[in-house]
Amino acid sequence: MTDLTLDGANFSKFAMLYLDETGRFIEIGDPNRDEARSVETDELERFLKRTISLPKGVTDVFVWVHGWQNDELRSVSTAKRLFANLEDWFQRESARYPALGTVVPGFVAVHWPSSSLPTLSGYKKIRDRAKRMTTQGEAEFFLASLLGYLDRDNQRTPQRKLLKAKDGFYVHCLGHSFGGRFLAAAIKAAATPVPQERKILAAHRETGSAFNVDSLCVLQMAAGCRAFESEFDALLKGPICGPIVLTNSSSDRALCTWHSLSEGEPGIGCSGAIEPRDRIGSINLLSIDTPYPATAFNKDITNVNASEYFIGGGWIEGSHSQFWHTETMHLIASLVEQVRSAS
Repeated sequence: MTDLTLDGANFSKFAMLYLDETGRFIEIGDPNRDEARSVETDELERFLKRTISLPKGVTDVFVWVHGWQNDELRSVSTAKRLFANLEDWFQRESARYPALGTVVPGFVAVHWPSSSLPTLSGYKKIRDRAKRMTTQGEAEFFLASLLGYLDRDNQRTPQRKLLKAKDGFYVHCLGHSFGGRFLAAAIKAAATPVPQERKILAAHRETGSAFNVDSLCVLQMAAGCRAFESEFDALLKGPICGPIVLTNSSSDRALCTWHSLSEGEPGIGCSGAIEPRDRIGSINLLSIDTPYPATAFNKDITNVNASEYFIGGGWIEGSHSQFWHTETMHLIASLVEQVRSAS
């Protein structure tokens, strides 16, 4: 196991978006004057256009949503650290992935108010907020519009394959903890759009979905182990072109203990998703010198047992946030390679 060495402090090649407690994007004005305002739905496309700048020749866009205990400063530093290490990994370790080809990454991070006291009541507070922001608030709509905006010019076949010859790029969703719940809710909106006056930003799709994303990888997902049979079952009906990959660790105290106490069952990040059983595969997180086999992600959902690597942490969360290892970069790069080689 090797820890990631780049802290990303000087990394700036990404867009940072902010959600308020209602689930709306907010536009930050002069930070010294504490200026911020909610973005109205009729200006959402213009807001995203002026906020998100992707590099020339972009091949893969990564959308990251953080988990529990991230204030604004920490969410920015976390995004910088993740994106700096991903970019470095694709540049430095490309020889490990012969089917990957050239990767020109673009990065988008989303902050949401996730800080609380480090107690069971604090965990419940943020769990309830995350659920409220997506089911009663507007986070599902605004995040779905973000994904629809990114995928809007991509041309895909009816089989959901991306037409790279049309200058399309892959869209990969990365989340941690409750951030995975936000992303799952947003992707769900593409499969089961709720009739409403306003529509999510989307392309007209022959694939049958309002938009498509190419993969979803969630590190230590804070959702019930049966969530993909109930709350997020729609994700298996079309919006995701590639696999759903979910890590788990038996030393994640937040999801093995606190989640069980509050919801009566362990979280996915403790022992993996268990339903729908026939659509789930299970593998171990591999060392960087061990290639993932071609069949590693051939199920719709793949549980990745990271108990050997995601260890330690404090007495409150355990290993819930202990994913800063080269093995995590290897997992993400291998997933991207298999998604791209299948297109």
